[in-house]
Amino acid sequence: MKRKMHLNALIITFLILACSSAYAQTAQWKLKKEADGLKVYLRDAGDSNIKEVKIETIFDASLSSIVTVLKDVPAYPAWIYKCSKAERLEPGTNTSSVYYCEIDFPWPLSDRDFIAKSQLRQDPQTRHVFIDVKSAPAYRAEKEGLVRIQTLNIHYEFIPLSENRVQMNYRLHSDPGGALPAWLVNLAVDNGPVKTIKGMREMLKKEQYKEAKLAFLID
Repeated sequence: MKRKMHLNALIITFLILACSSAYAQTAQWKLKKEADGLKVYLRDAGDSNIKEVKIETIFDASLSSIVTVLKDVPAYPAWIYKCSKAERLEPGTNTSSVYYCEIDFPWPLSDRDFIAKSQLRQDPQTRHVFIDVKSAPAYRAEKEGLVRIQTLNIHYEFIPLSENRVQMNYRLHSDPGGALPAWLVNLAVDNGPVKTIKGMREMLKKEQYKEAKLAFLID
């Protein structure tokens, strides 16, 4: 009898895990809004109560210009929403970097910070560029007075359409941590990403980025 109960418990556990995994893989994107040249989608994240965000847009810029903006870490406060400080933690390479950012949160909430590792690759046939950004919270000791963001996953896909015209597919899943309830975070989960992408669009108009040419990229 005990053996049968144990077997049933194992079967139930397996089914729960299988269903959870299948849900995470099949959760459908839902269009939240379309404005200012941006399509904004949300979907449930299988392993979190915080929703995942996807933004699609087209930039009038080259791949080199876009990647140059993303590689210019000290300039992040000029366009990343509420970013008050950004610095490289390693010299980095053409295709990888480790960096630190501080994010300003409204009073009385504590400001946040995060450490991220970024990895770039390009498909030589399609010229598509993929950049994956993942949090590395243990890379450096936490700062007093700041809440370290533990979960941050960003995926960029840049698809060249024609000369100086690139489609971007952007996905973000992040948990700000602290005592913020998920329902409250989800109310404005796309606000920061939308403002960030709009800021990136403005940065791409600057001459220093418009004229950029990266030898390791196929434009």
